[in-house]
Amino acid sequence: MHYSMIAAVMAVTVSAAASAGQTGSITERGRAVSDWSSAESVAALAAAASPDLKAKIDAGGGPAAFSAAVDAQMGKQTNVFDEVEMTVNGLTFYQRLAAYERAPAAMTTIVWDDKGTVAAATVQPSSPPPPAPAAGTGVPVRPPFATPRAGTWFTFWGGRNLARNYHMVAPAQTYAFDLLVVKDGKSFSGPANEHASYYCWGEPVLAVADGVVTEAVDGLPDMPIGDLGAKEAAGNHVIVRHGPDRHSLVAHLQRGSTKVKTGDTVKAGQALGLCGNSGRTSEPHIHFHLQTGATFADAGTGLPANFRDMLVDGRPVRDGEPVRGQAIALAK
Repeated sequence: MHYSMIAAVMAVTVSAAASAGQTGSITERGRAVSDWSSAESVAALAAAASPDLKAKIDAGGGPAAFSAAVDAQMGKQTNVFDEVEMTVNGLTFYQRLAAYERAPAAMTTIVWDDKGTVAAATVQPSSPPPPAPAAGTGVPVRPPFATPRAGTWFTFWGGRNLARNYHMVAPAQTYAFDLLVVKDGKSFSGPANEHASYYCWGEPVLAVADGVVTEAVDGLPDMPIGDLGAKEAAGNHVIVRHGPDRHSLVAHLQRGSTKVKTGDTVKAGQALGLCGNSGRTSEPHIHFHLQTGATFADAGTGLPANFRDMLVDGRPVRDGEPVRGQAIALAK
């Protein structure tokens, strides 16, 4: 459910090299090299490009011809729905969800590594943001975590459009969250291929409200870091019924850590399992969402969550709905 930027599925992918001395905000830098219907923007990309990419642009007739081809396919940008910038694990990236003359929406992504090199520049068809309930209209729940042993919880995916929340392509996961623990800008310390290196590994995953367990899965293996080949997307997981057509799901629990079974009554804040890496996940994290259905296979539709007693980037937030790139913590 959580795909790193490296592993994300993209419609068009190019690579470029850029100097580490770039100036301006992440958003400004991203805009400068990502308006590919503009010959000026393509020229900026070509100037920073790897030899292979520059050769492809030259083979297509150079920046003017390249931009003309993009313009013919998509047209000019007509509306920007959202722009996101975020840095974690040495990767800095800019994403823009926008409408174009001949495309209802497309997602543009620029990724820089820790040396300032543009590791990826992509554009892919997308969907416009769906109609969303007003802020503050979510289901009130407590967060699915406690204060971590180290670092701070970080919203890797979350929000109400595809720039912030790729889960929205699945109806039941429209308002889902992927939560990591980050310390000093990184989600791990030590070998990147070892589960125990990740700060959130083994953190307790908690019930968000009182309820009855409708599905509990355990025994699935924790996958190697970056391996997205698991057949069971949610891995070890627990679903709790909190009311009619109101259920919470926590996923990717550590093998052998699930502490409840179907039919058990649970209380808000009760441990359901430990944060792991089972299922389809690129690194340990908590996946959480609310849905109308009682099982993962019959999930229904998603519901927005309103986390109570939350600090977002150090500030109390009234509706408790963090978005991609924000640090979150318990207010008390």
